[in-house]
Amino acid sequence: MRCIDIIAAFELEINKLDDNLNKPVTDDSLYWINQATVKFVKDRFNGNAPKRTSYEQNEKRTRDLIKLLREVHANTPAAESHASYDSYEYTYPSDMMYVLNEDITISDNNGGHEMDTCVFECTADSFMYRVNNILTDFHYRYHRARPLRVRTSGGFKLLTDKNYKINSYTLGYLKVPEEITNKDPNRKYEDFEDYNW
Repeated sequence: MRCIDIIAAFELEINKLDDNLNKPVTDDSLYWINQATVKFVKDRFNGNAPKRTSYEQNEKRTRDLIKLLREVHANTPAAESHASYDSYEYTYPSDMMYVLNEDITISDNNGGHEMDTCVFECTADSFMYRVNNILTDFHYRYHRARPLRVRTSGGFKLLTDKNYKINSYTLGYLKVPEEITNKDPNRKYEDFEDYNW
């Protein structure tokens, strides 16, 4: 569907397409259309759709977001060493809306015993408890551990104890829907499938 078709459908739906006196300004229409796309994604992602009653409906709501899926394989930065842990700093993609999955591969400091694992999310004021408590899974034992993730203003840091390192980090996420504008009205809008069930 083209951007101009979306604007025309919106004005037709609110019954103002042929009403020159009460027709909304195009900027107003675009504002409400873009607000609706963001709300649509939030409703589908959070499962707040009231008509979700069967497997087919659940599957449709999942497929509605399929074109917004992205995956980023981040380069592993050099570790910043602290007294009791190493820190790897990452930034989130600028178009990220929701994190879906995080895949991490760790290994010992020599590069052996690679293992896929997940993160443990901590806050900036509580991560030291897990660092200082030797019984937590943050600490590397039997070639297993879970790095800590601490949010920063522009992204996050992954923390490891000094006995293992991060080899790779992959982030799966839902991107923010592309903005609908009238700059190129014939541009095809492709963030959502155009099908009926």
